[in-house]
Amino acid sequence: MIDTALILAAGRGSRLKEVTATRSKAMAPIAGKPIIGRVIDALRNAGLSRFIVIGAPHDSELRTYCSTIPGTNLLVQEKPLGSGDALKVAANLAPERFIVCACDSLIPSADIKELVARHAPDSIATLSIIEVDPSLSLGARSVVAVHDDRVIDFVEKPKESERMSNLSSLPLYVLTKDIFSDLARLSPSPRGEYELPEIFREYIRTGRIVRAVRASNRFDLTDQRDLLALNERFLKELMPDRQIHPSVTIHPSAVIHAPVLIEEGVVLKANTTVGPFVYIERNAVIESGHQISHAVVLRGVTVTKDEKNSVVV
Repeated sequence: MIDTALILAAGRGSRLKEVTATRSKAMAPIAGKPIIGRVIDALRNAGLSRFIVIGAPHDSELRTYCSTIPGTNLLVQEKPLGSGDALKVAANLAPERFIVCACDSLIPSADIKELVARHAPDSIATLSIIEVDPSLSLGARSVVAVHDDRVIDFVEKPKESERMSNLSSLPLYVLTKDIFSDLARLSPSPRGEYELPEIFREYIRTGRIVRAVRASNRFDLTDQRDLLALNERFLKELMPDRQIHPSVTIHPSAVIHAPVLIEEGVVLKANTTVGPFVYIERNAVIESGHQISHAVVLRGVTVTKDEKNSVVV
């Protein structure tokens, strides 16, 4: 039985710009929860109950959040030396078999459950994969070749000439504890990092069994457009009506269109229009006369101009 997930959460998320100016990528807000909370929800709904989060030093907000989640331990990767280096931190806590995933990639619970169910005892690793539109580039992904359910080739960030299929490996794997001794022998990449894909390539070259299980979907958090899309998805699914904290100050002339989520301490001044698909974090202020829709308003921000049409403030 696999009940443990190692969650890689040390990334800064520079492409999210203002969103991660004062917090890590793992704590980026998704409809009332940080993205890592949404990842843990998906894992828990798939039957997992123990979570080992590997974060960056001095991420006190992540530490505080993890302390509120039952079954969760936070470990620290002291330097950003790649996913393989991050895993080494968990060597003493990991069970015989476990899931590894990223804090910024949401994969449906049903697909996680299927990955666990299809992991066979003779496999050294089982990878979640997804088919990519042939017109899309795989240059920023991992491409795999699969025969039946076995991975026979794996290329990280391939050139177009190296694209042997339209199947991409997702940041979701079932691994065995053998990975830790294998990581000890891993050489750093030209960037000085220790990366899991190199381990997978070595497994394939040496004839060890790496299997693949297809996922139906994935939702990544890379930039502000992704943040807006994820918030819209969760607002639509979980909050079809208005959810407004009792402490919110709303001027009588303000208009609110569902779905919206408004946290504590927010102020909506005269003649403001909010919604649909708006998430306002705590202590934000929407000044008089402004309209926002399809937006995330970050905590403590004062909106002083008209913000419309998929804007992250």
